[in-house]
Amino acid sequence: MKLTDCKTPRKLYPEARRIKRNIILHIGPTNSGKMYAPLRRLQEAESSVYGGPTRLSAFEVNERVNKSGNGCNLLTGEDQHIREQFEKYACTVEMIPLAKDFEVAVLDDIHLINDEERGWAWTQALLGLRAKEIHLCGEVTAIPLIKRICEVTGDTVTVNYYERATELIVEPRGFHNSFSNILPGDCVITFSRKNMFALRKRIESLGNVKAAISYGNLPLESRAEQAKLFNGLNSGYDVLIAADVLELGQNLNIRRIIFERVDKDNGADYQPLTVSEINQMASLAGRAKSQFERGYVCTFHNGDMRVLRQSLAVSNPMPLPRAGLYPTLDQVETVAAEFPEETFAGILEIFEEYRQLDTYYFLCNLTKQKEIANVIQDIDLSVNDRYTLVGAPCNTKDSMMSEAMAKFARVISSRGQFNLEDSELIVIPENPVRTTEELRGLENMHKVIMLYLWLS
Repeated sequence: MKLTDCKTPRKLYPEARRIKRNIILHIGPTNSGKMYAPLRRLQEAESSVYGGPTRLSAFEVNERVNKSGNGCNLLTGEDQHIREQFEKYACTVEMIPLAKDFEVAVLDDIHLINDEERGWAWTQALLGLRAKEIHLCGEVTAIPLIKRICEVTGDTVTVNYYERATELIVEPRGFHNSFSNILPGDCVITFSRKNMFALRKRIESLGNVKAAISYGNLPLESRAEQAKLFNGLNSGYDVLIAADVLELGQNLNIRRIIFERVDKDNGADYQPLTVSEINQMASLAGRAKSQFERGYVCTFHNGDMRVLRQSLAVSNPMPLPRAGLYPTLDQVETVAAEFPEETFAGILEIFEEYRQLDTYYFLCNLTKQKEIANVIQDIDLSVNDRYTLVGAPCNTKDSMMSEAMAKFARVISSRGQFNLEDSELIVIPENPVRTTEELRGLENMHKVIMLYLWLS
């Protein structure tokens, strides 16, 4: 079907195609210093943009550039701090302003171009950035794919390789629940929220150590504060328990990474951690010019040590096969005009069923978008509004989030106003939370606030 033809995504960005772009790949593991030169160029250039995988990464770069005396704007889905006199931007990758010209651009974690859900954002940035000098930082697995894409776009490619700056030692045996062996600088990685609190209770029962804790449902500011406590020399928080350690930035003073398990629950079953995930998380242990320059890594259970050793021993990982794509607004509007009776979820299904793609691309998973589309289907909205709303950070399986999305969509439909503080969606408790259920309620309210900010 011609309407769903996505074979030549490079043609969606004609302004970028008119520029002779130099793509510079910075390839290396975590703690290899591969970000140093790109961030230096970001600060040196008259106009520049950074695109990172998380709000925290954008915040860190924004703070770093501003502290250097160069004014920097911040642009994420939830945060927009823009001053017209500043020509530098720190963004989450989805929010990079592709309509602006820059001297230098930096894309972090370029290997996420293959991510099942968000890969399209890196593809969009790679194809659409209007900059003569583009720095891509990431894993060796991305090199062949980036070279193939750039061969078609006519961009030149240079590859710089980096080695880990400090030693990483795999311990001879698993941790085996030996909590008396917990030491300052240890980071326990667990993907179970329940286990996280149980582990903290067990560790702190020893009496001589306190544990900071971080996971995805905590607000960014809370996670950053927990990381700060862990990094503080005299904070008393010597251990970190985290599910989202890769999102906490790379400036953590970690002595040892301890994997509670080497798989994680994806909602349906347990899925093994990838070689890339294990390597990235393990490599956070030990950092040059930090309190712990030599890093250590192990698993809780001896049986998982084999998987850990095999993953860390992989010297030639499989290259990324394809880059993610997402239907553009123009494409969606064209299909909607051709099928006026079709629901928005049905329009997305047409793309899934009849997509026409080049060998180097795949259509990202649209399940979450279709779920949101179903929640707002009966509300009078334009195709443009629906396209925006289905991209919002909303888990429709959460009843509070689903209710909030419907409320916000009705406000958009009526072109009215909505005061979140006066709504029943946000009810701040008078007393400190004491149970995990009360904490979950606060987390859900924070998600609603983030959705509100994203749509504002």
